Amino acid sequence: MTPELRCRHITGTAAAAASSATVAHLRLLAVLLVFLAPSILPRAALAVEPVSGKYLSAFGRTVILEYRVIYPPPASVIIEQYFPPGHEIVSANPMPQKYSSKLGKMKWIFKNLQPGSHIIAIEFNWPVRASDIQASLRYRYPGRGLYTETTILP
Repeated sequence: MTPELRCRHITGTAAAAASSATVAHLRLLAVLLVFLAPSILPRAALAVEPVSGKYLSAFGRTVILEYRVIYPPPASVIIEQYFPPGHEIVSANPMPQKYSSKLGKMKWIFKNLQPGSHIIAIEFNWPVRASDIQASLRYRYPGRGLYTETTILP
């Protein structure tokens, strides 16, 4: 028998059903490989910012901002906290170098940073809503000197 005849001969038999099931399994395997290969194969490293931040508390009278510094740290970081104009600081740790209740803005400049987590805690005379505050981080990227600014939202 020729191969063409053999193929026609097994059509409709148990061998043909097994053959089509194998083809279906191979197609499924190919589709899975296409979707799973990117998670298995090595990827390029994601860029990690040397300074990042998040709010630990962003409502009520107390606002707590955490900023993290990794190695190598930038030479300095400027953090500005924006809040509703007219609010007064009852206490802050550390105290900001610049503060304006009228503009709703306070500013810290940190130099000689150490890697790790750092906390800024602010207590206001009136409660604030999370939607009324935000902060910005500014620094030069270590080694490259690129100026970076990041906005932190609650």
